[in-house]
Amino acid sequence: MWVGQSQVQGLYTKLNMTPQLIQAMNVLQMAAADLELYVRDQLEGNPCMEPMETVESAEYSRGSRSRSRSDSGGRARNPDRDEELGRVCAPEETLELSLLGQLRMSGMADDLYRIARYLAGNLDESGYLRIGVEEAAACLREPVRRVEEAIAALQSLEPAGVAAATLQQCLRLQIERDSYANEHAIPIVNGYLQEVAAGSYRRISVGLGIGIAEVEAAVAYIRTLNPRPGAGYSRDSGTIIVPDAEVRNVGGDYVLFLNDRSTPSLRLSPYYKQLAYNSGDMRTKAYLRDHLQAARSLIRSLEQRKATLSRVIGAIVEEQRAFLERGVDGLKPMSLRTIAERLQLHESTVSRAVQHKFVQLPGGVYALKFFFTNGLPTSGGIPASAEAVKAKIRRLIDGENKATPLSDQQIADLLAADGLHISRRTVMKYREELRLRSSRQRARR
Repeated sequence: MWVGQSQVQGLYTKLNMTPQLIQAMNVLQMAAADLELYVRDQLEGNPCMEPMETVESAEYSRGSRSRSRSDSGGRARNPDRDEELGRVCAPEETLELSLLGQLRMSGMADDLYRIARYLAGNLDESGYLRIGVEEAAACLREPVRRVEEAIAALQSLEPAGVAAATLQQCLRLQIERDSYANEHAIPIVNGYLQEVAAGSYRRISVGLGIGIAEVEAAVAYIRTLNPRPGAGYSRDSGTIIVPDAEVRNVGGDYVLFLNDRSTPSLRLSPYYKQLAYNSGDMRTKAYLRDHLQAARSLIRSLEQRKATLSRVIGAIVEEQRAFLERGVDGLKPMSLRTIAERLQLHESTVSRAVQHKFVQLPGGVYALKFFFTNGLPTSGGIPASAEAVKAKIRRLIDGENKATPLSDQQIADLLAADGLHISRRTVMKYREELRLRSSRQRARR
């Protein structure tokens, strides 16, 4: 059998991460307040674009807004908006920005940096990587091996444990970087996390062949690790929440109105556009044409953001109509794939569209991520959302006899009688996420 090298000609498609595409992805992912600051910076540095002079329409209304034209360069200014921007808190450094800064200092190859940058944009608020290796490789048209190298590069950065796919991996990454780690920590994390949560130290002791005291010391060390390495970069306390859209009940139908502040409207400056073609100075002409190209790219990214947000939020409203009518009990399980398939978009696009985005509903302001929950089995065959189950757990605890609080097993039994079959361990997990004390602690209190 002949073994050798040969050249084969073929046709294939490849996604090139151009600067324009990167800008469009970043613009789509930005929070409304961040985007407003970003656009303001771009306006100050590019004379070839200016804000659109629009009259407040039915698209979104929160009061009258006036605009005036300044004498500098013919650019429209908005005193009211400038005053608002002056009150907006400076955005804190996000986890993504922190990682990108460390990557730039690492001196890695450009192609690997491009992959790592894409992955950094797919981390959730806890710092976990929410896109699979194969999916990222297919999205970027890169070998799986290179994607794995980029993930390893992210996992070597601070905070320790970032870019993990599971809790086990997150804890293991932190242990491996700690020269003073307990010697039994990794075996326990690899195979006995459920026993740690349940307090079954004797089972761990028998399984690993070590004493109870050694298990307790190892568990005490594990509890010092951070299961949410990205939580320290939370932006909720420092950024003004600007709803990206409002849903109103109009004649029994729910109508979506986009917020102009969520996606500012820009246009090319007619004066500088004409000057770019009529100027006799070649340096001036080249300067203006470069800035016109940058302006067109930003305007196109803003238009794409507006269209994508409108489609995604509209699809969420249609899927979650029962929530609008009945509250959290009507919240149905929904995944990113559900919206992606409905709109024929990629899951990563939907993920970026819902990140840091909020919608004003008749019942209050909600993060779009709130509507994406896992489904839990019920006796009726229709899955219940995790948020709906949490609401039931809260109601059970609020209505319990305070002298004899309900245990997690009793709560699981009551939920089962109501058609929701979940384990005691799941009840404990949801109760802790709700920051509710255990029955023993509630009884002492």
